[in-house]
Amino acid sequence: MSQLPEGTLGDAVGVLIFTFICFFTNILLLWLFWISNERLGYITLVGYFSLLCTTSSIIQQIYNYTLWNDLLWQQLYYIKAHYQNADVIFNNGNFGFMRVLAIIRLYCYIVESSYLLAYCIAVTMAMYNFWATRRRGERIFTAVARIAPVVLAAITIGLLQTPAVQSSFAAYMVVANLQSVTSCAISIVLLSIVIRQYIQSKLAWKRVQTIDESGSFWSRLRNSSSSSSSKDQSTITPVYTAQGNVFDDNWVVARLSIAVVLISAFIVANVVTHLPQRDDVERDAKADAPDLGPERARSNIIGYIFGVTPGLAIWIVFGLTRDFRRIMYEKFMPRYWRRRGLMTTSPLEAPRGPIYGRHQADLARVDADAGLELDDMGNGSKRRALPDVTGAPLLVTKSTPRLAPSNMSVSTDEHVSV
Repeated sequence: MSQLPEGTLGDAVGVLIFTFICFFTNILLLWLFWISNERLGYITLVGYFSLLCTTSSIIQQIYNYTLWNDLLWQQLYYIKAHYQNADVIFNNGNFGFMRVLAIIRLYCYIVESSYLLAYCIAVTMAMYNFWATRRRGERIFTAVARIAPVVLAAITIGLLQTPAVQSSFAAYMVVANLQSVTSCAISIVLLSIVIRQYIQSKLAWKRVQTIDESGSFWSRLRNSSSSSSSKDQSTITPVYTAQGNVFDDNWVVARLSIAVVLISAFIVANVVTHLPQRDDVERDAKADAPDLGPERARSNIIGYIFGVTPGLAIWIVFGLTRDFRRIMYEKFMPRYWRRRGLMTTSPLEAPRGPIYGRHQADLARVDADAGLELDDMGNGSKRRALPDVTGAPLLVTKSTPRLAPSNMSVSTDEHVSV
């Protein structure tokens, strides 16, 4: 039976439902990575700790809502005895089991932000081909990037328990937020670089396509004339068909932008939400009775949204790639509801001319090294049996080309690769 004030039960139920949505989308993302044989990737590791964080939030919400009045009275006595302790201020008076859950979530926040930074560094390094001649350095980075976040976060939590740090709220804030805020800030910069590079690549592709089409018309006309005069020269040109549309093209930038916005919001919320708590704790320490009104309860309930949102956010940013959407469609959509031809591809002309080929090779340079695919809807792109998310699960992978007959001819100086 809930002890929440009248009028706040609906808010609590709504936040709890949202929390479970984040919980299940987090599980869905982890399942997608598991069936893709990517169980220790950076984003998969983010998902593990995000799931732990969301689970602890569900437990605390149920515990808090059920014993609301009793907990506030006990919390008042605890604050009166320790109101000058920075740990009490930072956790807004949480004690006992509630404090343990709060520490678990703080640990998860730090680890998640650190693994996100490791992922952004790996993507940026692959994009600029940094590891091409530094394979040993790449192996060292991969090993350190998987171990360091967990160790550094544990050190941070340990420092927060020391009397020296707990004696100063400013020092406590610096130690608690240094690793996570720094990781998020650098991640924003690196993701912005990736967005800029992606947009430049797409604009360059469109310019090259426009230039190449002007000469391609005369080439096709000449080939068609020569094939009509000699049957021996007539051939069948393979024409690529590839899935892709403007939605997929812009969706990459949208997901990257969403990541930047959410990380920025995380930084602001992680710092700003704790600043007023010092005054709140001092006010509670002077009070004779706890505030059992609906406004405080509603503020406490809404505060849970901040901690569980990453479970939904990482699914939106990393789990809605083209290959993952295809997997979810095939696994969860009933067969009789599927629209015929939804996953089929539309015919596109084969790559034409050396300029086109050179630019496509430039776009695919990162693909060869780390599976980072910037071209979200490249004509003639190839799709793997399962999405290769080792290098960059954030970006949309390419679809499988098919060969279709055509009455066009192939000139001897053109080469079509499958």
